[in-house]
Amino acid sequence: MNSSATSLAGAELGEVVHAAGYFRRLLLFICCATLFEGYDLLIINLVLPSLGKDFGADSQTLGFAVGLINVGTILAFLPVLLADRFGRRPVFLAAVTGYTLFTVLTVLSVGLYDFVVYQFVARLFMVTEIGVGAIILTEEAPARYRGAAVTLMFALSLLGGVIGSSIFPFLIQTELGWRALYLAGGALCPILIFYWRRLAETQRWQREYERQEGHRPPLLASFRELRAVLAPRYRRRLVAGATIWFTVNAWSSSCLFFFAYYVTNERGWNASQVGHTLTLGYILAIVGYATAGPMLDFAGRRLTACLYFTLGGLAAMTCFLAESVSVITVAYILVLGMHALWPIAATITSEMFPTHMRGMANAAVNNLLGRTGMVLAPSTVGVLSTWLGSVGQGVAGVAVITFLCLPVILALVGENRGKSLEEIG
Repeated sequence: MNSSATSLAGAELGEVVHAAGYFRRLLLFICCATLFEGYDLLIINLVLPSLGKDFGADSQTLGFAVGLINVGTILAFLPVLLADRFGRRPVFLAAVTGYTLFTVLTVLSVGLYDFVVYQFVARLFMVTEIGVGAIILTEEAPARYRGAAVTLMFALSLLGGVIGSSIFPFLIQTELGWRALYLAGGALCPILIFYWRRLAETQRWQREYERQEGHRPPLLASFRELRAVLAPRYRRRLVAGATIWFTVNAWSSSCLFFFAYYVTNERGWNASQVGHTLTLGYILAIVGYATAGPMLDFAGRRLTACLYFTLGGLAAMTCFLAESVSVITVAYILVLGMHALWPIAATITSEMFPTHMRGMANAAVNNLLGRTGMVLAPSTVGVLSTWLGSVGQGVAGVAVITFLCLPVILALVGENRGKSLEEIG
């Protein structure tokens, strides 16, 4: 069979056929955007001790502030669901633009209240960007390495962490201090301008739009479609997806947002130690991501998720209860490597639902339900730190949640490795 016949056969089966080089360019753009997601999550970790000093806030107040900021990740439900109605491309580009703008505006913060407002909106756009980016890659990547493509997108967030931790010891000493880290977030702007006209709509969404003869239902109908996600047919998938995302968000936010505060205030580390440990950690953590992609596509979704949740919980508890610098460092490197749970969760939940409702369903299980973990966990850590007298013990307590998710994965998650999206249904 010649190549053109193969392409036509692939299209008839629902697979996507791209012009030469397009998918590589698409992957590069989405990965660049994701790089700044990793950067953003890191710098709030790094600046938390400085915010406490500048704004006179204790660990409990900072915990509630971070939790409030993360409410923006829940409200990302609204723009993500619109990706089903208006298309993946416009929503993704709008999200990248909004995230860049409000990250830079954070530099203007004069108190904890306006810092929370700027970061609330930035986080809303950031999560929209990541959610829609995962949908784009899920729909555009060939089935045989769909898991690897989504994993690579999230793996690039490690590079953002390396960049942030590398420049932190230098920027924190400048006149702008922690604000300089947010100013550097504007570096995404030139990349956005370059790719603006080069990003096409996904072929699967375009086919669905043409199948409906270009008809877009009223905006309120997009919200009514939420009932379809809650229908008995998809209820097991909804429970599984929401549980996975809640666990990932709770575990990740507690580990990421409080590490610098923990080692600075409870273990006596200085800015240089924090920066060097995080730089080393983000570099070595790539092993966790590099392993997750092949495991998803060859060992399967359920086995990979269970392994990473187990190691992530054990590493977090070890890190935040230890006193030895070397033990904390090694354990936190493993914690960062286990953050490959993000692409693992994104791959599993993006496959669960059909194309016409994929944006709505992902918005429901990730943003509307799952992201409550990112809101509740920092506040819980703050409260536990007051009761127990230690932020480290508070984080270790929250990390137990990873083990509670394992029965749900084994009972409710289907095994979809190697299947096309049309086969899953």
